[in-house]
Amino acid sequence: MRASDLGPACGASRMRGGRGGKALFGWFLLVTCLATLPLKAQAQTATTSSLFVERFQTPLIDPRWIVSDGWHSGEWFSSEWRRDQVGLGPQGLVISLDRNAGDGEKPYVSGEISTSEEYLYGYFEARLRMPRGRGLVSAFFTFTRPEGVESWNEIDMELTGYDPRRIELVYHVAGQATLQVEELPFDASEDFHTYAFEWRRNAIRWYIDNELVHVSRRGRVAELTRPQRMFSSLWNSERMPRWLGVIDPSEAPWKMHVACMAYAPRYEGRSLCVD
Repeated sequence: MRASDLGPACGASRMRGGRGGKALFGWFLLVTCLATLPLKAQAQTATTSSLFVERFQTPLIDPRWIVSDGWHSGEWFSSEWRRDQVGLGPQGLVISLDRNAGDGEKPYVSGEISTSEEYLYGYFEARLRMPRGRGLVSAFFTFTRPEGVESWNEIDMELTGYDPRRIELVYHVAGQATLQVEELPFDASEDFHTYAFEWRRNAIRWYIDNELVHVSRRGRVAELTRPQRMFSSLWNSERMPRWLGVIDPSEAPWKMHVACMAYAPRYEGRSLCVD
């Protein structure tokens, strides 16, 4: 879910629950919340189909990237975006979520990056290690909402810190979410793994470590027709405990490590981030 397009007027929550309880509790109210919000400004650039692989070895001064800064995502989210929460480490990009020690409306600060360009279809990939912790969401996704809820298109891969052995695969069309939960054969907080999806006109093919884990073909997939930007973010909430668990402030800071993000016009049978 693109938490970064929520505004302070949002008055509903994202509730959910897992498979058998926690994985379905919660989409309705967050979707309702998003549908009522005024639009925030977005980078509008020409759609591109050029392959790129970004390993984050140098500071984010490349015009390809936008770092969210100086605002928050509404009352149901407990962190605000700060540029200085996005930095570099030995293994690439580091997004830090910490308690807010300065000014601001939220008790926590965190980071988000996105491409400045938009993409219509193609293969999207990230290699990352998520933090463990209740209340946290590590997200890799594409998103657009240029003209209100009816123009909303989004494709998400989300890892919740309370359950690092499960991933939520979601796509959104005009405020309606379709969710698939997949169990992982590893703890996603212990090491880097590759998360990817190929967005086609009539299907979304989801990959983990270059293995196909799910295909979304029916429903409203064919209505995902708008160019979207690619994002990665780490965020938290104190107000959605039934979905995320109750955050423990004493565990701060949390760090999400992103070794690579990449795009190609199509999937060629191999990972872009792993040589």
